[in-house]
Amino acid sequence: MDKLLKNIVVAVSLLAILCGFLFFFQLGKLALTDPDETFYAETAKEMLARGEWVTPYIYGHPQFEKPILFYWLVESSFKIFGVNEFAARLPSALFGMIGVIAIFFLGRILFNSRAGFLSAIILATNVEYVVLSRACITDMVLFVFLLLAVTFFFYGYMRNRGHYYLLSASAMAMAVLTKGPIFLILFILAILVFLLIAKDLKALKRIPVWQSALVFIVLALPWYLAMYRIHGQAFIDGFFGFHNVNRFLVSEHKIGSQVYYNIPIVLGGMFPWSLFIPVAFWQLFKKIRLGDKGAIFLMVWFIAIFGFFTASSTKLPTYIFPCFLAVALIVGVLLDEFLRGLAATAVANGVRASYYTLAVIMLFGWVGAAIYAKLDLPSILPGVVVSALCLAFGTMLSLTAFINKRPAWAFAFVAYSVAVFMIPLSAMVLPEVERYETSKEVSTGLLALMKPGEKLAAESNYVPGIAFYTGKFPLNLDKHHIQISFINSKERVWAVMKNKNHGHLYNPEITKQYVRPSYIVSSVGKRSIITNELPEGGRFLIKRERPE
Repeated sequence: MDKLLKNIVVAVSLLAILCGFLFFFQLGKLALTDPDETFYAETAKEMLARGEWVTPYIYGHPQFEKPILFYWLVESSFKIFGVNEFAARLPSALFGMIGVIAIFFLGRILFNSRAGFLSAIILATNVEYVVLSRACITDMVLFVFLLLAVTFFFYGYMRNRGHYYLLSASAMAMAVLTKGPIFLILFILAILVFLLIAKDLKALKRIPVWQSALVFIVLALPWYLAMYRIHGQAFIDGFFGFHNVNRFLVSEHKIGSQVYYNIPIVLGGMFPWSLFIPVAFWQLFKKIRLGDKGAIFLMVWFIAIFGFFTASSTKLPTYIFPCFLAVALIVGVLLDEFLRGLAATAVANGVRASYYTLAVIMLFGWVGAAIYAKLDLPSILPGVVVSALCLAFGTMLSLTAFINKRPAWAFAFVAYSVAVFMIPLSAMVLPEVERYETSKEVSTGLLALMKPGEKLAAESNYVPGIAFYTGKFPLNLDKHHIQISFINSKERVWAVMKNKNHGHLYNPEITKQYVRPSYIVSSVGKRSIITNELPEGGRFLIKRERPE
């Protein structure tokens, strides 16, 4: 095994094959989900239509939520493959593959080839990594540039090669062009704390700091200067003021106020490998006490990312994603030492207990998923059952191997279980989920119903999806008074709202103003198409009017 993995071509080829299936299989089958995927895709679509490569646009107006790089990637993909779901997600899938290969090289230089390979498998097959590699959002691209920055830094640090530091600065510049400057601060902080704890601050003298800074500035600064020249203070206030500083100080979402919010995100996102995290950190502390530099850095990186986004007022599941870089390596090193028989007895017993717990969850956890599907989304129940059977089959193979003292095969079959699980999930579950999580079907209905010149509006979460799939820019119905005013329009208008929110307009205890009668023409999941005039042909599902 070790000899095989030392052959870089073989190791990288195996990882590429795994990633090719996990990240690209039916990549464009599911419509873009609301509101995040459609937000980025609609921005890139409008930029392509305008021939715009500097200012992100959405609904015909400049928007300053994220820097430019991810939009460049999606816009370029649209230009090559057309405006479709596959093209929108292709950059994330490609970067997902690059990230898996990169962590193999990082694990290889920090520890050994097998630890790197195991870490790559763990990264490729955890829940959050698979989801984000198949999603049109910025997080996978950001993650990979951070990973490349760390990998190139340690190649420079371990091999004393100055050009690797320049490559690290280049990757960091790309990260700043993907999601903003905060990760530059966290990266520098993590490196400095690592060198301080490792008692190797003298290494700073070997780093070409000024050259690296110049490379970073040349790559990262021009776009920010161009945006300031074009949009002035509006860009500074929107991008730096609201989307960076304000999000840290003030929560943008109702969720995420709990200090423990990110703990279940890490444990759930890293599944199925999260069962090994407690033992892996226990082992990590032992290595830190022995002065292992790789272990020291992984702990510093995890604390920097986890600590910052725990302190942040705004929390989302994807914000903590960069710490998976450390977690995948920490678990990979644990499994490597377990397979080589180097783990202490207590640690080895902890690995065995973690594995058996995982096997039980994978064998019987689907029961909970089936109950949830039966109650909330009954149409996906057949797909959930078939997916569960595939997962159970892989788990049985893994359990058989582990009982027969072939742990390497047992861990391989865990990864196999994730891969085979993707087949029925993509073929049977996602097409049903599409009706509940995307606006594609409701947009098709709108295009068939609306006449030229008629106005359209939608609740905020549905606006980007409807814009992407209809080519129209809906009014945002994010305020109650806007909903009332829109429905009361003299001419025919169309709206997409949740059925319950439409009902609130006619509840005297909630809405005191008069609201003219309106009609629910069709419903797709929670989305209802509503008009304020009797539809042509007289067909509708529900008519709502003020009770007398």
